[in-house]
Amino acid sequence: MKTYQNYVTDISRIINNSLPDNVAWAMETINDTTRYLVSKYYMNERTYTTLSVAQQQFYNLPPQVKKIINVTVDIGNIKWQPKECPTRQFWDTLNVQTAWYQDYPSYFFIYDGKIGIYPTPAGSGNTITLNYKTRIPDLSQSDYIIGSASVTSAQAIVQGTATTWTKAMADGGWIKIAHSATDANNGDDQWYQINSVTDATHLTLKNNYTGATVSGASYKIGQVSILPEDYQDLPLYRMAIIYYTTRFPDATKAGLYQNLYDDGEARLNEEFGSKTSSVILEDTNGQIINPNLFQRNVG
Repeated sequence: MKTYQNYVTDISRIINNSLPDNVAWAMETINDTTRYLVSKYYMNERTYTTLSVAQQQFYNLPPQVKKIINVTVDIGNIKWQPKECPTRQFWDTLNVQTAWYQDYPSYFFIYDGKIGIYPTPAGSGNTITLNYKTRIPDLSQSDYIIGSASVTSAQAIVQGTATTWTKAMADGGWIKIAHSATDANNGDDQWYQINSVTDATHLTLKNNYTGATVSGASYKIGQVSILPEDYQDLPLYRMAIIYYTTRFPDATKAGLYQNLYDDGEARLNEEFGSKTSSVILEDTNGQIINPNLFQRNVG
């Protein structure tokens, strides 16, 4: 996994320039490239739910919404999916008669940070689910390694000693508890996404810790790229392409990083262009033989 700190180190290695202005420009380019790549895939998909209120048409969108994918409304055991209203004019035409209430909506409309439902819900308590793409925060937080961490196997709560953990660490933050020669504080050296930070000495993982129980272990918290681990170098390659074609022209190096970027993006698209593996069985060109044609001895 590549953290913000890893990117800063790699920038200096690739462009051989660690001046603050160059590093700041490079990180801006890396963040922009990450947003561009993620927009093509599903890594930033999120779900938000709220409850309908009788005779209330508009509801606040969740923070950092980039684009709504679809909307569903649960009425009893029925999951109803309204269509997106195509234009403002269409929406206004629908709402010529404002006092029309019904729990099975036909359309939704996005406006001014809110989502409108038509017809307006008649009842309260129906679950409105928004599936959406969220905006990606910039990588900007340095790694944090102060103090030690303790966690119980198959649990999600991590306790810190002499730590000053902050809620901002849950914004793209992951934690890795390091290997050690001492069994009591030997972590599994795997990255776990941080779900929330309760206070300066307690945080909760998104998934349970799968290593052995550890106490007083060394650890690292880093802000990690949302891209899949095998493709987190792609923003670095694109940064290098731009650097060696604009800020410090070098056709050979620009071409090298262009090839690396193109190859990596192609593999990213092949692996993550779909959420699942294809269920289509490929033709193996094997001949299918009817078993009824085999000769059998009788007697």
